[in-house]
Amino acid sequence: MVQVLGALQNVEIDVAGGTSYDDLVCLRTSSINSTVDATADQTNCGVLTAVGFPQMTLNFDAICKTDPTAGSEISYNSLLQAFNNKTLVSVRVQNPVVSGSSAGAAYYHQFQGYITSLTFNQATTEFISFSGTIQSTGSIDVTV
Repeated sequence: MVQVLGALQNVEIDVAGGTSYDDLVCLRTSSINSTVDATADQTNCGVLTAVGFPQMTLNFDAICKTDPTAGSEISYNSLLQAFNNKTLVSVRVQNPVVSGSSAGAAYYHQFQGYITSLTFNQATTEFISFSGTIQSTGSIDVTV
């Protein structure tokens, strides 16, 4: 079995429509939460449960980089502009290429969404960081 070290995992974001993904630079932590709304009805046939459409939420925490490499890295300023302009962004998280596997072979998440929160964090003795949330809208692609 091949395990994936978190340092190898990239969160890719495209603020221009999903054709040119950039790595979220200096990523410290991230999580993808998948949910569906569900309703349950008590009937004389038993409990009947209906589920809605799946949603994904990406939460991330990263260190600000003042000079992200154009065309391959994205940092706070680009995300702040997308947040401020209510830009629909594309998100992709997939299995990185590691020994014994190939990109996307074990897991794959891709969706479009809106940045619903963005927090700028500053402390005297630490690097300036930022955290945020991207909430999916529309369909979700989990095809490997």
